[in-house]
Amino acid sequence: MAGTLPRPKRKSTKSAPVVAPEEVLYTDTDRDGDTLDVALGALCPNPFNKRKKKGVPELAATIREVGLLQNIAHIRAETWIAAYPETKDQITAPNVILFGEHRWLALQELGWDTIPSVLCDDKVNEARLITLIENLRRAQLDPLEEAEHYRGLRAEGLSYEQIAEKVGETAEGAISKGTVWKRAKLLELAPEMQQALKDGTLKVSAAEKAQKLSDSDQRAYLGLVRNGVRPAEAHAQVVARQLQPADAPVPENTVSNGNGSAKRNSAEIKAVSKGNAKPAQPTPPAQRKPQPAPAHDKADADRRAAAAARDAACRLLLETTDLADPATHELVLGVLATAILAPQQQSAAQQRAFTWLKETGRHGLDAADAASYFTAVQDSGDAASQRLAAFAVALAAAELRTIARRRSWGSRERAHLRVLQEHAEYEPQTEWEKNELGMAAAEGSR
Repeated sequence: MAGTLPRPKRKSTKSAPVVAPEEVLYTDTDRDGDTLDVALGALCPNPFNKRKKKGVPELAATIREVGLLQNIAHIRAETWIAAYPETKDQITAPNVILFGEHRWLALQELGWDTIPSVLCDDKVNEARLITLIENLRRAQLDPLEEAEHYRGLRAEGLSYEQIAEKVGETAEGAISKGTVWKRAKLLELAPEMQQALKDGTLKVSAAEKAQKLSDSDQRAYLGLVRNGVRPAEAHAQVVARQLQPADAPVPENTVSNGNGSAKRNSAEIKAVSKGNAKPAQPTPPAQRKPQPAPAHDKADADRRAAAAARDAACRLLLETTDLADPATHELVLGVLATAILAPQQQSAAQQRAFTWLKETGRHGLDAADAASYFTAVQDSGDAASQRLAAFAVALAAAELRTIARRRSWGSRERAHLRVLQEHAEYEPQTEWEKNELGMAAAEGSR
């Protein structure tokens, strides 16, 4: 067949020899894009490859039957180390595999001596991105493996929008900046939550709902979800618990036993106080049917859960929006208009905006409080900082108005929700919020 690369000759079934890094493998005529027969022992794994090494025996069997259908790619060790000195200890051969590690491992099982590989020194600065794209297209990474890739790309200075744009079409379709942001935040979850993701007992969508909870609340949330509670309801329950006073009164007939509280009747308490060895047996309490929570309590819990979810969506929008991009101008004007046309809550809005800017790492200026921060921004004369601050305050003002509106929402509140739905991947979960947006009626008619 025309254009088919020659298959390297199999010289023996022994393990490939180990080649020392100092050995010269190239001539002056080797150039980027050239396909070379590289000794298997002259290659080492890519430090950025987080993909699990599964399916190698099956791949080896396929190659034995039909041959190696696609070459791998590599970068010379000295070129790699110059670009990524922090990985120096992981480079154990004269060349680093850019992609094709599974094929390299399969050929080791088959006893090949060499493998055809394309020299790609010119791609060294894109190595992390190329590794991610290859993995996404060839295999389903687990959410935390994907998150590790995104965190590495962020460390190299790429925005969430740039990562989404560069990754483009993946094994599951196009990826958005919001998805990249949510995935990266999975690495901040409590260890128990991350383990549940790894072993498949927790879905990614459920884990994302708990990202703004404390570690202890995440564990409580995880327990509820594992017991069959829907993620949205579990989140609402945890948020509602946060608002309960810590010094709630203990019933008078409750005696602590060291492992919790156990109710005892007055006869038993008297018997114990007199030192009797066998206290009177308590009368079993009458079984009561669980009473449904009042409708107004359910609505309050829904409102709190919805507010917490919208708060996370606002942070996402603030963290991922590139205000210098002309494509975002309509979004920015929409947010500003929603806030400016509504009654102002500047002090509270500035405080919330300041918190968001600090937590997303976009505040840029050192300031002890919101007032001094916004004064410094105004005095800086930096148009980019002023644009960002105004956008944050407008977003916060719109959210505060939405929180405060306890009666039916109006057009301004719905406009704020549309912004979050379209640009921050926000999905209303509670029945109360869906009713306000008219979604419940639409779902019922389908």
